[in-house]
Amino acid sequence: MTDSGLQLPAAQGGVVRRKPMLLLEQDALLRRTVMLTARNLGMTDIHEAASQGVAARMLRERPFHGVLIALDFGDRRYDQVDLTMIDRIRDGGTASAADIPIAVLLGYCDALLLRELHQRQVLRVILKPFRARALLETLSEMQSVRSVPVA
Repeated sequence: MTDSGLQLPAAQGGVVRRKPMLLLEQDALLRRTVMLTARNLGMTDIHEAASQGVAARMLRERPFHGVLIALDFGDRRYDQVDLTMIDRIRDGGTASAADIPIAVLLGYCDALLLRELHQRQVLRVILKPFRARALLETLSEMQSVRSVPVA
């Protein structure tokens, strides 16, 4: 456990086993900050994707233990949010287990969208702007979820 109260992965035989996570976020500064912070705290290995196309390719090529997906849509509403990546994961269309933990980052979320995300078994919804601690707690929670990747 860190000074901030975050639970870090347990060491096995003196080696910390970090589970790979995928972060889909357009903002390069946010992606880099999340990746470096998680690595420096020894929490997880974050793999970055700046677009849905890159993330889709990465999800096909290797298993991940969890995915953080930015669904930035500004002033647009629910009917314009693209949830196909979440659906593809849940339908088993990736190299990862269909039940891996998924968290989404949003600028806005109404009750209808929240219901759709809940039906897709999204572990957590993080509203932007958010504190780093909220994201780090989410990563820690995702690390503790037991999911076996399929290769």
